[in-house]
Amino acid sequence: MQGAGGWALRRRVYFLMAVGIFFPLVVISMVCWYWLRDLDGRLQGARVAAAETVAAHFDEELTSDLELLQRLAAGIGGRLEGADPALLQQVVREAFSHFRHREAIFLLDARRRVVAEEPHGRVSAAPLAGTALVDEVFANGLPRLSGLSVDGRGPLVHELVPMRNLSGLVVGVAGGTFDPGRRDFQKMLRHLRQGQTGRAELVDARGMIIASTEQRRAGLRSECSAHFSRLVAARTNLSSRCDDCHAERGEPSRTGELLTFTPLASAPWGLVVRQDAAEASPTEGALPWAAVGAGLLAQIALSAVFAWGAARSVTQPLAVLTAEAQRIASGQLDWPIPELGQDEVGHLGQALDQMRRSLQELVGRVERANQELEVRVEERTRELNLANEALLARELARGELLRKVITAQEDERKRVARELHDETTQALAALLMRVDQASDAVRAGKTPALEELRTLATRALDDVHRLILDLRPSVLDDLGLASAVRWYAERTLQTRGVAVRCEFGELPALTPELETALFRICQETLSNVARHAQASHVLVELRCEGRLLCIDVEDDGVGFDQAAVAQREGRPHWGLLGIQERADLLGGRARFDSTPGAGTRVEVRIPLSEEHA
Repeated sequence: MQGAGGWALRRRVYFLMAVGIFFPLVVISMVCWYWLRDLDGRLQGARVAAAETVAAHFDEELTSDLELLQRLAAGIGGRLEGADPALLQQVVREAFSHFRHREAIFLLDARRRVVAEEPHGRVSAAPLAGTALVDEVFANGLPRLSGLSVDGRGPLVHELVPMRNLSGLVVGVAGGTFDPGRRDFQKMLRHLRQGQTGRAELVDARGMIIASTEQRRAGLRSECSAHFSRLVAARTNLSSRCDDCHAERGEPSRTGELLTFTPLASAPWGLVVRQDAAEASPTEGALPWAAVGAGLLAQIALSAVFAWGAARSVTQPLAVLTAEAQRIASGQLDWPIPELGQDEVGHLGQALDQMRRSLQELVGRVERANQELEVRVEERTRELNLANEALLARELARGELLRKVITAQEDERKRVARELHDETTQALAALLMRVDQASDAVRAGKTPALEELRTLATRALDDVHRLILDLRPSVLDDLGLASAVRWYAERTLQTRGVAVRCEFGELPALTPELETALFRICQETLSNVARHAQASHVLVELRCEGRLLCIDVEDDGVGFDQAAVAQREGRPHWGLLGIQERADLLGGRARFDSTPGAGTRVEVRIPLSEEHA
């Protein structure tokens, strides 16, 4: 072992021992460095999470404001054209008492004129007729919130909701105006302020400060207003040093602040949290590089000493093990390996001898393993056959469901035609007769029965409006999935005396196709509850758990026997099967948990991919 081979092994031992001692120290140093950087990242992540929580609170308040205005717009939109101004003023006055934190509410007609406003003042609180925001609402028909407007009326924010006529055209705007200083914005922003140098602000798309933890800054333009405008337009979160922000725009660095930005979903606004970088990230400069270098040099010397001693104790017994391994490789398994002591090399020799004795046993084990493998292959083949049969049955059920869906669509068309013929056309015919009678009365000098004409016209209008809502609820397009589900639950169940409670978590922006599919799942579930459950209380939950969208509907009705429904041939439950099929098409699953007399719970889980959100 003193030849070239021995020296080569010794050099390898030196190298491996040095690496075995030196490399862990390098890894530990890198882990410490990564941990410190990760700690800074977690602190920034916590700031972003806190800002997103406050932003979600603001979104909930602003969405609630828009829903109240949407209800006002829905009640007046079909009657705005040609309506009595006194009647409109009375409706606005009654609605104003239900709005909180409002300076005024108002109605604009198609020519951008104020047709009703409450309260009256020398200066109208409505936005000017030529403002881009009003024109945008008339153009796209979507609710909007303005940025901060500072003029002779003081700092104001406008909320605008389109009003549609019976043809779906935008014929006016219902709006509200509030002073942000009278809301609880500043109170919520205080939860984001940290340390002595931190401050939190709510800014609009122009960089104007709507609310701030420093009251004197409200109504001013932020230092990074142009950058914030781009972030609001892109709906992008940001957490970086303010130095980086100025460097991206080619400006000189002016401050060492850490900046966190989170956009709002319901308005073109954003939350900005600022704090001095040294106070926000206390781990900056905390890694003692000089001490790390000295430790590395000490470890290199120590590893060399250990490698020299380890090489001498390994090379001698390895020569014996090499000769014995060559003998076993040649097929000579009759003689045992000599004892080499009780250290690791001796244990290696014992292991080699045990390997020699185990070769014959291994051959028998391989034969038995082959037999077991054949048995398992037969079992898997039977399982695959059963799975194929189940898949075939599922395809047959899917085809039958498609036929039922087509039949249901035709039945729905017949129902709409029948209702138009039986109710709407008869109401219009009666209205025509009343108009003729009124014309005869006017020619005869009598007083026409105009109240009956109004009653017939109102009834026909309500019938047409109900048919429109049954075919496609506009609230799904205007306010999104959560508001549409809440509206349908109240319309379907509360009218039957069922108490409904809706609990909705924060939802990401979804594609229109996915929102429609999810709404139809909720619609089918709530329709089943209304038709079959005989429930008195219903809970509807809609939330996101990571990349999974969860829908849970639970009632305290009569329930049903799941085993009996699954085994029933010829008459499957098409409502449950339709929910299951819709969930499968979205790549998710639906689960039904029901017991007779103990209510029913429907759980739907849909994974959200990048193309869905």
